Amino acid sequence: MEKIQAILLAGGKGTRLAPLTDTLPKPLVPVAGKPIMTWILEHLKKSGINNVALSVAHLGNLIEAHYGNGEVLNMNISYLREPEPMGTGGWTRLVDWDELADDVIVANADNIYFVNVTALLNRHRALSGATLVGVRKPSEAVRGNEIAIPSADGACLERYVDRTESNDILAASQSVFVSAGWYVFSPSLIRQYIPHCSPISNEQHIWPALAANMSGIGFYEATEPWFETDNMERLLHTEQYLISNYVVSTETQTA
Repeated sequence: MEKIQAILLAGGKGTRLAPLTDTLPKPLVPVAGKPIMTWILEHLKKSGINNVALSVAHLGNLIEAHYGNGEVLNMNISYLREPEPMGTGGWTRLVDWDELADDVIVANADNIYFVNVTALLNRHRALSGATLVGVRKPSEAVRGNEIAIPSADGACLERYVDRTESNDILAASQSVFVSAGWYVFSPSLIRQYIPHCSPISNEQHIWPALAANMSGIGFYEATEPWFETDNMERLLHTEQYLISNYVVSTETQTA
């Protein structure tokens, strides 16, 4: 059986998109003609990632009904089902570690990111580390994001600041990086260091534990288009960009 190459975190409630998310899980909210998560899955597939696990909770049954086993996208899709809210690191409590590939992408299912997946994985492997965090330079409008502060040579993560403490730093300087919500893990190396707690947070529990036990967490700055969809303003901005740059019009198809 093919190993799981990526895990998408699709368990959030998306409360800032209510009432859209009152009866629809956020990853299924449509943008530019298709669900948010479909954009992500299709991008992964184009990059050679075919075997994906979805970590689901809130209205997860609707996500399963929509994607099934992945045949609709010509992918293999499985599910990590949270019996109760387990946090952004809940996947570590649910996954069968023996079913994971040597290098696994873990990403938020609500951030559309056209990152060069091959370059992301190659960067991780070149640094010969156990983990890597994908980051971006923030725009002035970005607030409430985790901050990633690099080492002097830009190769490793020196400090990871949770979103609850990041606004003052973002307000004072634009020469910092924010997490893109995309990570790479080498399961065989990190497995023993994952805290045994629930709920468990990638940001508050897993990253500090790995930073304390590993020689260095890789740092990868990407400049490809990246969109948050956590409120209506950002969702509409994302839709406008996708329609202008990625959606093939009917006129073009029939020309």
